[in-house]
Amino acid sequence: MPPRRQEHKETSLLRMLTYALGVAPHELGLVPDTSGWVPVKELVKALADEPDWRFVRESMVLEAATRLAPEALETDGKLVRARDRRPLERDWATDPPGHLYYGARRRAWPVIHEKGLAASPGGVLVLLDTPEEALKLGRRRDHEALLITVQARKAAERGVLFSLLGGRLWLADRLPADCLLGPPVQDDQPAKKPQKPKPAPPPSGMPSLPSPEAMPGSFLLNTEDTQKPYKRKGLKKDIEWKKERRKDQRRGDK
Repeated sequence: MPPRRQEHKETSLLRMLTYALGVAPHELGLVPDTSGWVPVKELVKALADEPDWRFVRESMVLEAATRLAPEALETDGKLVRARDRRPLERDWATDPPGHLYYGARRRAWPVIHEKGLAASPGGVLVLLDTPEEALKLGRRRDHEALLITVQARKAAERGVLFSLLGGRLWLADRLPADCLLGPPVQDDQPAKKPQKPKPAPPPSGMPSLPSPEAMPGSFLLNTEDTQKPYKRKGLKKDIEWKKERRKDQRRGDK
């Protein structure tokens, strides 16, 4: 790549990273922790949703924070943040709509259906008010993400605290199971592979022997070879030769 083009690409990437981490992370569906840190993996997945930034890799983010602009970004190898950050305030006063949406891992739905959702320690559950946006966010965790409808007002009556970040992301720390709507659990289970039948165990008192295929240098003995050796291929010619020799001997005796 020509030097000028490479320089322009790096400058554009730095501009995007400082904006995504320091100005408006909520626009990419990111929620930094209280110190402004964001997992590098989550940042790269968020950028992959933007057509112009799908080329970004984790190594490029780390290089930007360590070599290109350490004065603007910092990283510990797994987390990254902007040094100059706008404070992100969560709005606790606005009531949530009747329904919110969450994109869950498909295989986790049976457990979620039974026990509900809980945020990881120090994290939050991110909900959106449109199914499309929720699935888009959920596909960062699972390419076949399952859409869950959250009865937000019912959850609020059950004591769940909702907050709004950047006018777009609804945050909560837990969601009771009876406030979540999704497909029937039995209809959503992946088909199990049929199990192979197990071989019958040997009779008691008899040792089990390995198959001939598992023993180097072994072969299967054909019982026909022992009962009718004259029918084996290659023996017919030898028997005819012996018959002719006997006939010659009889002629000589005469």
